[in-house]
Amino acid sequence: MIAFAALIHADGWSFVCDDAFISFRYARNLVEYGELAFNTAPLERVEGYTNFAWVLVVALGLAIGVAPDVWTLAISRGALIALLVLAVLWADRLGRDRGVPRDGWTAAAAMTGAAWLAASPEFVVWGGSGLETAFATAWVVAAMYALDGERLEIAAGCAALAVLTRPDAIIPLGAFAAVWLALQGPTAWRDAKTRADSPGRRVAVALAIAILPVLGHLLWRRAYYGTWLPNTWTVKAHGARLRDTWGIAYVQAWMSAVWLPAFVPALALVRKRQLPLLAAALATVAYGGWVGGDFMAYSRFYLGATVAISVVLGAAVVRATAALARRRPPVRLVPAILAAGFVLTVASIAAGRRRSDREQPEGWLDGRWEGVTAMDRFARVGLAAGAALRERVPPDTLISVGAAGAVPWASGLAVVDAYGLVDPELARLPEAPLVPDRQARPGHQLYAPAAYIRRRDPDLLCHVGFRGRQRPSEAQAAGPFRAGYVWACVRPAIAADGFDPGIYCCRRPRDRIVGVFGTDAEERG
Repeated sequence: MIAFAALIHADGWSFVCDDAFISFRYARNLVEYGELAFNTAPLERVEGYTNFAWVLVVALGLAIGVAPDVWTLAISRGALIALLVLAVLWADRLGRDRGVPRDGWTAAAAMTGAAWLAASPEFVVWGGSGLETAFATAWVVAAMYALDGERLEIAAGCAALAVLTRPDAIIPLGAFAAVWLALQGPTAWRDAKTRADSPGRRVAVALAIAILPVLGHLLWRRAYYGTWLPNTWTVKAHGARLRDTWGIAYVQAWMSAVWLPAFVPALALVRKRQLPLLAAALATVAYGGWVGGDFMAYSRFYLGATVAISVVLGAAVVRATAALARRRPPVRLVPAILAAGFVLTVASIAAGRRRSDREQPEGWLDGRWEGVTAMDRFARVGLAAGAALRERVPPDTLISVGAAGAVPWASGLAVVDAYGLVDPELARLPEAPLVPDRQARPGHQLYAPAAYIRRRDPDLLCHVGFRGRQRPSEAQAAGPFRAGYVWACVRPAIAADGFDPGIYCCRRPRDRIVGVFGTDAEERG
């Protein structure tokens, strides 16, 4: 029932994020050309993704003929269900003291946290998007759940998959393991020796399972890309500038959205076994703030922390229910009634948040966060524009972009990424070309200087382009690419569902013909 409700709720938030098409393009080039590269003609090996295992998963879908948006949606939905199941099982395990029997009351109480997740946009939104968020989080939570149950080999395997999907998964995993070993490790070791197990051998095997795949990938990265860290980390490391602005605001937005102050009374019911989970959540939140947060709404970096809080909530309701075991049913129902009221309140507010999101198809929620409707529209415009460019210019055309997702995916053209994510040079220039603080946002701290763009000499400069309803005038062009350049615009057809992508324009060198641009065919549309 809860899983069904979560899927229905998630369906109302379905979208594909522009960033997802970066991974899609790497996966397509792997399948078609055997190269994990963004540009293949000419070939540029740069690791512009931070989700190796996810790219392989997308490539598998492409290899068997399934579109990436369909394939990733199915996998992400499955990850949501897995997280709900783990939340229920873990709440039941942590909420019941030894010797407390499981009955219908405690079993229902264990579902409280999962029900709250199903009602929360901070959970269901990431059951789609094309991003690896839910997939990676499922492996992280599975690894911690297995370690808490002393299933070392399973925990190690899940941890390796989590880190291969998102390298920063090591943050919550490391925090959880450290606190768990400090609190539970000695007891677990003694119990293992009592059972005549070989704890030393099991630990050695688990470490090998966890470390060897990650080490192998690290060595492959060095050999293939020539670096020890992804290019994305080199770019995003500059997020330190945003800690006091975006970073703090991101933490505050998540705390408010998940009603964190409402969980304070539950702390009275927290026991020692729940501390590793809280440590993992705290480490996740601290790391997100430290790297400058994100500009996307609904706290995708904190999905793991949201799930952890749900487990703590479920365990608290189980403990309260078990404590009232000998009371009459009306008294015993109090925790469940309070929890149900809380979940229904969250669900009601979530409906209002969804309406507010739909009212901002091109704006920003609270003046800062990009909502689902805006992200969906941005990607759909990019897909339509990219397809239109593909029809109008030669396949060897080089374009510059400020969003390296949908436009490059749909056009298939080689690109210069003005933000440096998939660019082999920009992030490694002697002096980092930083965006002014007042204009910077997470993941977009670098910006190619005009001299760099001119040296790369793209045929169409779309990173200083235009999206809108009407063709812009020359007076609307700004910056160093105004003189000597003209607009090259496409107006894709209105989609079958009525979606109007409007007009998409790039700057073209005035003395250069690029496909239909600069010819009579351009004037004819």
